[in-house]
Amino acid sequence: MGWCCSYCAAPLEVRTHGLFCATEGRWFATHRGVHRLLPEERRREILPFLELYQRVRRDEGWRAEPGLPDVAASHPQATTWRSRGRRFREALPLLAAALGRGPWRVLEVGAGCCWASVRLLELGHRVAAVDVNLDADDGLLGANLLIDMGRLPRAEAEMDALPLEPGRFDLVLAVSSLHYQGQLTRTLVELRRVTQRNGVLLVLDSPVYRQRSDGEARVARRMKLLGRRYGISVPRESQPGYLVRGELVSLFKGAGWALEIHGWPTPPREWASDAVSLLRGGRREPRFPILLARRDG
Repeated sequence: MGWCCSYCAAPLEVRTHGLFCATEGRWFATHRGVHRLLPEERRREILPFLELYQRVRRDEGWRAEPGLPDVAASHPQATTWRSRGRRFREALPLLAAALGRGPWRVLEVGAGCCWASVRLLELGHRVAAVDVNLDADDGLLGANLLIDMGRLPRAEAEMDALPLEPGRFDLVLAVSSLHYQGQLTRTLVELRRVTQRNGVLLVLDSPVYRQRSDGEARVARRMKLLGRRYGISVPRESQPGYLVRGELVSLFKGAGWALEIHGWPTPPREWASDAVSLLRGGRREPRFPILLARRDG
């Protein structure tokens, strides 16, 4: 798979109970199929964010379930799962046109319970996944509820500091995760590093606004809601962000990607939809286009 030491970037050796860096004599444990490659100091830094994130996810009804993204109509997140499933299926022909039939070498970043990874495995592709969330119901360990542990290589790692050799993957997949990154250019450059020439990056289910002010208003509303719900002060850096439509092409180009945007409405449809949203709720809602980026060079 090409896992590397999180400290010195040397290739890791597979041993009985984990991965071993011969250069530094350092061990990385493997727990229930997940390689623990996140540096310990970084794990401590992000722990408060992870604890809040996991608590909110549990309360909102997110959890790994066989069959995702297909869920019963009674599921607390049924509407969102239906939308995610539709976009995932719409993206598959775009990937086939860009990469051929495969099998593809795939890395899913910010993978959560790895439902998208599992679907790609079922289609015959070779997939690995990374995330910092190890929750047994909703994170990387939750993937064990969906698939046999040994079929999906996984590692605890951040998407802007991947412990992987360069150029290993045909496809990097970010489903509902890119907007969590505070330094988007740095993240996109890192994702490009592990993608082979002519490879692609697929971004799904990240909210995109036409105006930055609408995105900021959404973040502020969510912070206020969580503050009331849990009786705490919610830091801005703990909250997911958003993307801005007019900045997307230059953002990706600056990181070495040629971006295609699929599913954005025509101007008349966009204006009409925004007008309805403003009348009903007093605010514009985000859109969730399919972002397909080809490695530029």
